[in-house]
Amino acid sequence: MIANPKQVHMIAHAKVKTDTIDATVLAKLYASGFLPEVWVPDPGTLALRRQVTRRTQLVRQRSR
Repeated sequence: MIANPKQVHMIAHAKVKTDTIDATVLAKLYASGFLPEVWVPDPGTLALRRQVTRRTQLVRQRSR
C-alpha cells in the first residue's frame, strides 16, 4: 500500500522522529483502516502511459 504523505500529518508533527516510531504509527493507522491511500494505476494504464511517453519522445526527436 502507498500512503498519501500530504494526508498523514501525525508523523510529520511528531516530537520524537525515528524510523521505528514512524513505522509503528503507520502500521497502527493501516490496521485501524485510517491510512489514506494513493491511487496506483493498473498495468494497462501503465502500459498506455509508457506508449504515450515513447511517442512524445519520437515526435521530439523527429522535430529536431
